[in-house]
Amino acid sequence: MTDGATAHRDITAEVIASLAAMVGRDASELSEETRLFDDLYFDSTSVLELLMRLEEDLGVEFDPETLQPADFEKVGSLVAYVRREAGA
Repeated sequence: MTDGATAHRDITAEVIASLAAMVGRDASELSEETRLFDDLYFDSTSVLELLMRLEEDLGVEFDPETLQPADFEKVGSLVAYVRREAGA
C-alpha cells in the first residue's frame, strides 16, 4: 500500500523521467521548479508531444478541455495536473 506522499513522489519521478527523455537531459537536472517554456524552451507542439508521451508512459488519458496554461508553467504544476487527471 502506498501513501499520498509516495504516490506524489512516484508521479513526480515519472513526469520528470518522461520530460528528461523528451528533451535529452538527465532527470537529475530537472526539478518541480523547472519552467517548461523558459528553461526547457517548450512550445505548443512540445506540449502536445509531452502529453502524448505522458499518456503512454503513465497510462492516463488527458481531457484537452481541462488543460489550462498554468498547468504547464513548471514541472510542479504539470505534476499537479497529471495527479488530478489520474485521480491520484
